[in-house]
Amino acid sequence: MENGMILKIIGVQVYNGLSRSGDPYSLYTLEVDHGGEKCKIKTFLDNARPGDFAQIVIGTRNSVYGKELTAIVKSIIPASEIEDNWK
Repeated sequence: MENGMILKIIGVQVYNGLSRSGDPYSLYTLEVDHGGEKCKIKTFLDNARPGDFAQIVIGTRNSVYGKELTAIVKSIIPASEIEDNWK
């Protein structure tokens, strides 16, 4: 069972870089509203815009120390999709 939350995106920053193998990538830092406070979360999903919503879940990632629990952006939900469901 996956529990998560949906938070409104209030800002998006992008960092473009090159991997060790020379492949280009873009890392997005999403600023989200969490209980009236601005919080940041990073993702490689590229379709986020201010006003949209991010579905955040708890997941695992690999690190040099083994598996770690972390917050993950599962999907970006367009603002129009949320607004259509509340009408």
